[in-house]
Amino acid sequence: MYKKTTLNGKEIQERCEKVFVAEEDDFFYDIIIEDGRVKIPMGTIDEDGYPYSFVFEPNMSERPEALAYLLGERNDFND
Repeated sequence: MYKKTTLNGKEIQERCEKVFVAEEDDFFYDIIIEDGRVKIPMGTIDEDGYPYSFVFEPNMSERPEALAYLLGERNDFND
């Protein structure tokens, strides 16, 4: 199964900041469900000031409402 958020970049950033504990330099690019796993490509700045990218894979199995919010399937966040 493959599913992707319907939100634009600004909305992805705002919603991820509500759902997860994010640092000021964290940037969220997309939200994808692939083979039952949530994958969030993102970037940040390391302690030396260098940017790097990685894929954040949070366990959202106990947070279905938050996941629906991230995917743009609902507009209220009530985690």
